[in-house]
Amino acid sequence: MKFCPKCGALMVPERKDKKVYFKCTKCDYKVRGKGEKEGYKLREKVSEKIRVKTTSLVSKPPLASISEEEKQQRLEEYYDVALDLIQEELEGGESEE
Repeated sequence: MKFCPKCGALMVPERKDKKVYFKCTKCDYKVRGKGEKEGYKLREKVSEKIRVKTTSLVSKPPLASISEEEKQQRLEEYYDVALDLIQEELEGGESEE
């Protein structure tokens, strides 16, 4: 890791014209890299308390456990509700004229 000599902030590698420069994340100070062979990686350790744990229940699709018969019943209910709403809309539109 390199730090800016001016402000002390972290400097990140940046490639420009096939050359590597290190650029400050705060003040944009740049310095040319000295041809170091090792790569740079950004790593961050996350404590066990902060990590999010998922379960297989969260990942399952919501309708995976519903039978085909129940799916068909729900579909028919949706159609009935939609037809009722359309009918109400048509009746409401006729009385306004």
